Amino acid sequence: MKFKHVYALMATLLVVGLLVPVVGCAAEAPAPAPTMELRFSSPLPEVSIVCKFQSFFLDEVTARTNGRITFERFWGGTLVGPAEVLDAPGAGVVDISMGLWIYAPGKVPLGNFEYNFPFNDPDMRTQVKIKREMFEKIPALNEELAQFNIAPIFTLEALPPYNLLSLEPIRTLDDLKGKKVGHTPVEYTPIFEAAGAVSVISPATEFYARLERGVVDAICLPMVIQEIFKPREVAKHYTTIDIGSPVAYTLWMNLDVWNSLTSADKKLFQEVGNEAQEVHIAALEAAEATVRATYEEDGVTFYTMPAADIGKWMNAMPDVVADWAEDMEANGLPGWEVAEMYLELSAREGWKYPRQWGIR
Repeated sequence: MKFKHVYALMATLLVVGLLVPVVGCAAEAPAPAPTMELRFSSPLPEVSIVCKFQSFFLDEVTARTNGRITFERFWGGTLVGPAEVLDAPGAGVVDISMGLWIYAPGKVPLGNFEYNFPFNDPDMRTQVKIKREMFEKIPALNEELAQFNIAPIFTLEALPPYNLLSLEPIRTLDDLKGKKVGHTPVEYTPIFEAAGAVSVISPATEFYARLERGVVDAICLPMVIQEIFKPREVAKHYTTIDIGSPVAYTLWMNLDVWNSLTSADKKLFQEVGNEAQEVHIAALEAAEATVRATYEEDGVTFYTMPAADIGKWMNAMPDVVADWAEDMEANGLPGWEVAEMYLELSAREGWKYPRQWGIR
């Protein structure tokens, strides 16, 4: 009888042991991923070349979730203007927006660092690789976005080099002296002043009118972005100086919405964001060849400033990298960490500046 009780007890425990995992599995079954319609905004028209990566991202996320995540799209600044691309998603006016660091001057100065490294490597893929690595290694880059309730970066889009389009020929550094040069990045002011030019901060939307009225003698912008505004209709001289190749664009997403995503959806956003980077570069490369042909057909003359003049120009500048790093440090930001890592990674990728930057 004693053994019968033991066998009965063992049988009971075995049944309970088999049932517990079943009950446990039922309790831990993941909830279905939520259906979401997110509001997206871009200050640029959908047909703009730099909006291709944005359309790709939105379309692919919707396709790969089988329509579970969709986007209500507001293009051309119909909901959020250029000056609001950071604040609007952070405040929940939209859930995700085209991001552009130079549209938020003073608010996210660390993420805008490349504009402070004149004549950097013009290879767009290299610049994306470097900036992505820096975001992974320097927490402060995402932390400054989090202060505005913006999610960690999941895509980064480069620009071709900034070059000159002018009313009169600018072949050499001497030709630049006294010229009024329109440009959007405030970081370029000491750079043009070192060349003896007059810096005129201008939004790109006003470049055409300012050239036409003679308010500026030249503008500085990548060729494919110039073509959005058609300034070649009034200015017929293009000079390659390759003054800077920034990773300027991204997508800024509301941090609360990002945190509400499942881990699988966050991974999807990151994967599609990585793919969007190459889609963007390929589109820019194809467009640049087309735009150059259009410029030639429209009578634009092309020049390249001699390397010796570029070197002379750089040596005439203050150490803008050190100045920027010191400014960041004075505001409690790791300017030197960013500056030194960028220079280190650029050297690793084989880029050599004609002069030394970032001397402490």
